[in-house]
Amino acid sequence: MKSPIESPDGNWWNEKVNRRETIWLGLSGVWAVTLFGWMAGWMQFGEQNQVGETLKLSTADYREKVGTYKQQAGDLDGALVPPGDDVYIGAMRYAFDGLPAVLETGREYVFHLGSYDVQHGFSVRQEDTLSKQLSLQMLPGYEWKVPMEFDEAGTYHVVCNEFCGTGHRTMHATFEVRESVPEVSESSGGSGSGDGASNAAYDGWFTGNARGGTTSNWEGSAVDETGADAVTVTVGPGGEYVYDPAAVRVSTGTTVTFEWASPTHNVLVESAPSGWGGHEPIESKGFSYQHTFESEGVYKYYCQPHLALGMKGVVEVV
Repeated sequence: MKSPIESPDGNWWNEKVNRRETIWLGLSGVWAVTLFGWMAGWMQFGEQNQVGETLKLSTADYREKVGTYKQQAGDLDGALVPPGDDVYIGAMRYAFDGLPAVLETGREYVFHLGSYDVQHGFSVRQEDTLSKQLSLQMLPGYEWKVPMEFDEAGTYHVVCNEFCGTGHRTMHATFEVRESVPEVSESSGGSGSGDGASNAAYDGWFTGNARGGTTSNWEGSAVDETGADAVTVTVGPGGEYVYDPAAVRVSTGTTVTFEWASPTHNVLVESAPSGWGGHEPIESKGFSYQHTFESEGVYKYYCQPHLALGMKGVVEVV
């Protein structure tokens, strides 16, 4: 027997192919073409495929659409209730704007998906069902309208399945599907509870009527720390998109230390009576930064990645 590592004798490449081999090659080619056509047809006619209109628009315009939607939506236990059948969701590093929300079973909604910065993923699964998952994409510069209907009540988890940066693992949210959703009043941009005076404080900085979303931990008044030499503000406590306290009142000469309790946050200045530049780099848990406030006035600041989620703060110096 000739060794398989030795060259075969004669002009073996000119030998006629066996008829059976020709038949099998032909069948393989036909089957490959069939599968390709089947795949293309299934993408066109298969009911499991996500379809819908796609609009091209700037990220700023789409962000404005989401903001308008949030102002018109109702508020139910801190979650948005769509005013109609449209649900607007915006993605950004590292959060979903427009969630949490409360939806109704058996009702078809049109999900509007878009990104404020880079490409993100939109992966949805029910809390107790690992085998059923929907994975879509959210692209900057586009608004994708995707019809969705949920037959089963429960909590649905949303995660970003497209790597978008160092804080990718923290990008998740939820929405709840109920058998019935009660009628609720408009959220007024998610201005939250409290009277008109508390909402008007600091020119409404903590409400959805200012830049960004509503600050969830704003309780209507600043924490009074006047007389203290040093004060600490926690950045992102418990992974929440807030500064704690949201507003603090201090005396001139007080040193305020900002301590990061979760990653992907920074401190940018919205307005200040004198030179304070904040801290622009995005930092991780364990980082701290401090500043001594020498001039009286209201210093408004925010987290750039999570402004739309209401991550805003105030240092009031008296």
